[in-house]
Amino acid sequence: MALAASYIRTDPEGALPTMEEQMAAISRYAGDQGHELVARYEDLDAPGLLLYYRTGLKEAINNIKELEDWEVLVVAEPRCVSDTESALHEFVHKLSLYGNRLESPARSWEDFLAQMRSYRRAMGRR
Repeated sequence: MALAASYIRTDPEGALPTMEEQMAAISRYAGDQGHELVARYEDLDAPGLLLYYRTGLKEAINNIKELEDWEVLVVAEPRCVSDTESALHEFVHKLSLYGNRLESPARSWEDFLAQMRSYRRAMGRR
């Protein structure tokens, strides 16, 4: 059983699922995967572009750097982390450096990693 945390972001435009919908999806996924949810991070009504101005996400990043209370961050959908793929790839890269991982019902950790590596290779060729 992996220790896990949830991350929920809602946006001012209402384009993301509600907090309740996200938590239900996260709880269901964590249960199906055998993850124990031990922490919860939220950024309610937060725009999706700049990751590091969100207090909930900053708290999660601080945890992976210093506290190591959990190893998996579960989100309902990848776009709940960011509206931009480059920011999402940056976040996945940071998690991978610390031995943590991001998972969602829509995308496995292996898929997140593969897409991040492909993106970084493409950026390196520019």
